[in-house]
Amino acid sequence: MDAVTYRWIVFVHIFGVFVFLIAHGVSSGVGFRLAKERNRERVAGLLDFSAASSKVMMLGFWWILISGFVLGAVGDLLSARWFWAAIITLIVLAGLMTPLAAVPYNRVRTILGLPRPLRRRRPAAAADGGTGDLNEALSKISPYPAAIVGFLGLGFLLYLMLFKPF
Repeated sequence: MDAVTYRWIVFVHIFGVFVFLIAHGVSSGVGFRLAKERNRERVAGLLDFSAASSKVMMLGFWWILISGFVLGAVGDLLSARWFWAAIITLIVLAGLMTPLAAVPYNRVRTILGLPRPLRRRRPAAAADGGTGDLNEALSKISPYPAAIVGFLGLGFLLYLMLFKPF
C-alpha cells in the first residue's frame, strides 16, 4: 500500500477518535453535574442529554476499532505487541466503564423510569421511585473513578500509538 493511502486511513482512524471523544465528553460532563444535582426533572434532563450522545459515541467506538484493525492489516502491524496491547487496553477500558459509570447512572434512570441508552423501551420505575431512592442513588455517583481510568487509559493508548514501545 502506498504511503498516501495509509496516511488517509490513519486520518480516518484519528477522526474516529475525535468523534468518540466529543460524544463521550457529553456523558462525562453530565456525570460531573449529576454528582451535585438533586432536582428530579433536571436529573432526567441531564440523563436524556447524555443518552442522546450514546449512538454517536458507539459509532465512534466501532469506527476506532474497525479502522484500527484495517491499519493493523494494511500496515503489517498484526504481529506487533503494542498493537495488541492497544486493542486489549481499549476493551479493558470499555469493560471498566460499565461498573464505574453505566451501572450507577442506569440505576438512576430506572428510578426515574427512563430508558437506558441505546434501548427504546422505558423500564418500569422502581418500586417506590421516590425522592429518597433517587437521592440515595445520586449520592453513590462519583464521576472521578471513571474519569481517572478513562484519562489514564487514553494516555496509555496515545503512548502506544506514538512510541510503539514493543
